[in-house]
Amino acid sequence: MKESFTLSDWLSVLKGGKKIYYFSELLRVSRLSIPALHRAIQRMRQKKILFKLGKGLFANFFATPRLEEVTGYLYPPCYVSLEFALFMHGIMDQAPHVLTCVTTNKTKRFNTDLGEIHYAHIKKELFFGYGIEDRVPLAAPEKAALDFVYIQRQNGFQPALDEWNWENMDYRKIKAFWMAYPQSVKKYMQKFIVK
Repeated sequence: MKESFTLSDWLSVLKGGKKIYYFSELLRVSRLSIPALHRAIQRMRQKKILFKLGKGLFANFFATPRLEEVTGYLYPPCYVSLEFALFMHGIMDQAPHVLTCVTTNKTKRFNTDLGEIHYAHIKKELFFGYGIEDRVPLAAPEKAALDFVYIQRQNGFQPALDEWNWENMDYRKIKAFWMAYPQSVKKYMQKFIVK
């Protein structure tokens, strides 16, 4: 194992490199010992050359990913949904402070150097209605709306939907998707859907 890999060495690797690196990839590229690599990563984080995303996962400053591109690396399986997807699709006008996703894993929150990501648990049978858009697993607007109502009601809240831009959704898709959801979600959504 080497004990040195200069900043110049790192810059030449990262400038033409990937957006996201695992610790094991940095170890392989540098051939440093594990303690030496930890020290090197700490120095590069201080210089803002690398950003910590999660345990053993880092973003490259020279090819910085958008926060939504990170979601699938951190806590798969998941897709961007809820407030963040609703904002991206023009359903909500106010930008959320946190990137929101759904997952079949336990609910979890990550504070990365690029921003905060919240993953909300959803049942496996409700894990559908998304596609890959610009390298991001993203819920359709209708699915994000149903996920939002479902998660809010699961947490004991009555979600306010009256300020949504409903004209940006396809009511037929909402009705097709809501068949998988509890009846209470369908009843709640019906109050806001113009027939």
